[in-house]
Amino acid sequence: MAPPTQPVLAEDEPLLSNLDIFLFSLIAVSAPSSQLSSFDLQLGMLGGGRNIVVFYGSQTGTAEEFANRLAKDAQRYGMKGMAADPEEYDMSELSRLTEIDNSLAIFSMATYGEGDPTDNAQDFYDWLQEGGAELGGVNFTVFALGNKTYEHYNAMGKYVDKRLEELGAKRVFDLGMGDDDGNLEEDFVSWREQFWPAMCEHFGVEATGEESSIRQYELKVHVDISPSKVYTGELGRLKSFEQQKP
Repeated sequence: MAPPTQPVLAEDEPLLSNLDIFLFSLIAVSAPSSQLSSFDLQLGMLGGGRNIVVFYGSQTGTAEEFANRLAKDAQRYGMKGMAADPEEYDMSELSRLTEIDNSLAIFSMATYGEGDPTDNAQDFYDWLQEGGAELGGVNFTVFALGNKTYEHYNAMGKYVDKRLEELGAKRVFDLGMGDDDGNLEEDFVSWREQFWPAMCEHFGVEATGEESSIRQYELKVHVDISPSKVYTGELGRLKSFEQQKP
C-alpha cells in the first residue's frame, strides 16, 4: 500500500493568515498550555487570507448556523471569513483586528431567558461590562436573535451593538433584529441581503459572482401530472405514500 500523500501548499499561500494569527493570539492568552497544540493544529489547517470573523452567542444552535452562513458568504466578495465561539478566545484582544486590512467582526448574538447572554457568551458579556477596552478602528455589525414575546426582546444583541460603539468600535451596518415569534429565517435573510451591499460599499469591493454558498431554486409547473399522484402527506410513518394524512 502506498504511503498517504501529504497536502502541498502553493508557494504564495501562507500557512497562517493574519486573522488566524490574531485568533491564535486570543487563544494563547487564555487557554491552558495543554490545549495549545490542538488549537495550533486547527488554525494551521484553516490557511490563507481571512479578514472576517463571525462570533456567535448561541444556545440552541441557530445563531451558530447564521454565523457559519455569514462566514461562507464572504467568499462571494473576494474575502474570507470564519465563525468563532467567543468562549474559546480572549476577547480583550479584539482590538488587534485593526492590524488586518479590511477586517470586520460580525456578532450573531442570541438572547437567552429573560434578557441573558447565552452560556458561551457569558464571559464576553462580563468583559464588555468591565469597560476597560479601547476598540477604536474595529469594524463591526450585529445580528440579534430573540423572541418579542419576552420582556427583554433581543437584549443581548442590543447591548453588544451599543457597548461596542461606546468602546470606540465603528458600526458598518445597522443592528439586525430577528424574531423567533415571527419568522426568524426571513428576518435574517432580509438583513443579510442588505448588509453585504453596504459592506461592499464600505470596503470598496465587488461581488465575484461566486454563488457556491447560496441555495439556488427554480420554479417548475408540471401541468401533465395527475393531482392524485402528488404526495401531500407526512413521511414519518409506514405506508404513508399509500395512505396519506395531511
